[in-house]
Amino acid sequence: LNQPFVAKGNVATAGGCLASQYLAAWVIARLQGVEAARSAMHYVAPVGEKDEYVERALRNIGPFV
Repeated sequence: LNQPFVAKGNVATAGGCLASQYLAAWVIARLQGVEAARSAMHYVAPVGEKDEYVERALRNIGPFV
């Protein structure tokens, strides 16, 4: 698949340099909710890119949460 993140049930996969961030955000969103994932991603996002970084991550994991 030509996608950065895919999940089905409890199994997820991601590729590329943001794979671990997408997987972490997906796990947090499933266990604690999307707002918790948003907060965690914002905390680790690069300075000056926080909003864009968070929105990109949530846009990619959103359909699978």
